[in-house]
This record gives sequence, structure tokens and C-alpha cells, in this order.
Amino acid sequence: MRTYLSVRDCRSLLALTNLIYTLPGREEVLATVTETLKSLVPYSSIVYLAMDRTGFRREGHFLQGQTEKALSAFTAHYAAVHPFTQTGWVHHANAAARITDFVPAYRLPDTEYGREFLRMTEISWETGVVLQAQGDPVGALCLHRQKPNRDFTDRELLIIDALAPHLARVLNHFDLLEEIRSGQISSDAGIFSVGPDGEMKINAVAAKLLKENPQLLTSGIPASSGSEVLRISGTPYRVRTTLEAPERGRMILFEPLLHAETVLHSLSSWNLTDRQREVVLMVVRGATNREIAESLSVTEQTVKDHLKAIYDKAGIRSRTKLTARILSDKEDHG
Repeated sequence: MRTYLSVRDCRSLLALTNLIYTLPGREEVLATVTETLKSLVPYSSIVYLAMDRTGFRREGHFLQGQTEKALSAFTAHYAAVHPFTQTGWVHHANAAARITDFVPAYRLPDTEYGREFLRMTEISWETGVVLQAQGDPVGALCLHRQKPNRDFTDRELLIIDALAPHLARVLNHFDLLEEIRSGQISSDAGIFSVGPDGEMKINAVAAKLLKENPQLLTSGIPASSGSEVLRISGTPYRVRTTLEAPERGRMILFEPLLHAETVLHSLSSWNLTDRQREVVLMVVRGATNREIAESLSVTEQTVKDHLKAIYDKAGIRSRTKLTARILSDKEDHG
């Protein structure tokens, strides 16, 4: 039987999504979302785990009803044995699931995650979603319930699904602002800043790109909800943008992608097949499994099989770790 959201649910979600786009910071966004979800998707505890391409970040987490000790234990060990991780669901961006979708409730006590972490935190039911925007993981939102409450329903998962892409875009907006303002962006990246009054500020790299490609400001900038790879003056650039609003303007970031030969040099010791190298190159450039499958004329399952073989050879467990490893090897090779 198909599940639908009620008119009341839709109105509440519309009000919430409209509101979070206007809030001034990530703390206000997370506080508003967690407070509103109490009535839409009741929970006993809720945790937001900030992420980037390398995994969990050191800062930026948010929790209610759980302890810092539990948070540290999860990020240090139990995330790796979570059913979402072991089944590969963590790669399904902005799609909520229950832990019981993968392990029946009666079997959870037999798993390491259920036997140790769930018992330690007194969690009986759990649902979560991995948030992603512009090709990057942003964070994981996890909601929990204790006994004697029931498991999360299909309706409640639909509510989280509807909220997830909007929450991901807003949090990604603040993450990108923080990256730019704290100087975490590569010196090879071009940065455009368009103020509310239309005034434009650009760094030296952006000035050079604009001089050589003046059409960028009219036709080369993607929507802020997605990411795009553009070839500019023969070099592939990944474009990321902050959310656009009349009162705050917009920032656009052009990051040069790794050249294929640089990536292949990093892969030289991994003993990959030619097809596995192709897959790695596309992963590093931000392609999804579906995009890789379409490009190589294979099924998504074949892509997943290639990725599993690549992870085994590289001694890693996820595509974010794969990208981080490539970038690290690039730095080591100078």
C-alpha cells in the first residue's frame, strides 16, 4: 500500500523549508529543524554528524538526547559496523531509511552495533539520512526512539526525504562559506563574489578566467542546488556555489580538477584494471554511480562491483575515503 503525506504534513514541510533558507547560520538551521521535527517525526534523541569528503568532521555536530561520549564512540568505531554502512546505504544521498530495513528487529541484538552501541545508548529504533549537495556529503541526520515506542513509519520517512535535499543545500551553503572565508580553498581556485548590490569581487585566478571567458557570468554558472564540471581554457573545473539571495548575493567557486595523469600516477601501486582506473577517474570528478554506469554503458550494479574491488585493493571503505586518498597521494607526490 502506497503512503502519501497529508495536506497538513505538506504545509508544515513547506513552512519549514522556506524558513531554513532565511536563517543566518548552521546552528540556527539545525536548532529549527530539530525542534520542528519533534511534532512531525517524534523522537527521543536526534544527532547531526557533520561530514566532508574524508568522512566525519571534527566540528559542526549537533545532538539532543545523546551524550558526547556516545557521539565519539559512534564516529570512532560504530559507524563502520552500522547496517547503513555495511549495506552501502550511506551512498544513497538524501534518502531516509530505518535500521530495521536492513536488519530485522529481533536480529539486532546479535549484531555488534545492536549488542554494544544500541544497548549503551538505550536506542531501540533508528532512522537516518545522509545529506548531500553539489556532489559532496554534508552530514548525516539520525533520529532515535526508545522502548516502548514503535518503529519509524513510511510516512515519517517520506517527511525526512522531502526535507533532506533542502537541508543539505542550506548546510552546504554555510560549509562552503566557511571553506572560502577560512582559507581552506586551493590557491589554484577561482573565487567570484557577487554582492547584493551587484558589486563583484574576484581573486587573481577568477580574474584570469573571466578575462579569457567573459561568458562565464552569463552562461557558465550552474544552479546552486547542483554541481557541474566545466572545461575552461582547456582545464576541467568543478563549480560550486552558495545559495543566491537578494540580501546576501552569491559566491561562486571554480576548482581545477585533477588531471587524469596525476590521478593515474597516484594509482600506479594499486594494481587496478583499466576499467577500474576509469571508474576511479570519474569518482574523483564527482560522478555518481548512475552517471558512471551511463558513461561506461554498464549497469549500476557493475559499477558497485568495481568500486568494491577498488576499495579492497586500496584498503578503504567508501568513495569519500577514495577521493581523500587520491588527494593525499597527490600531495605526497608533490
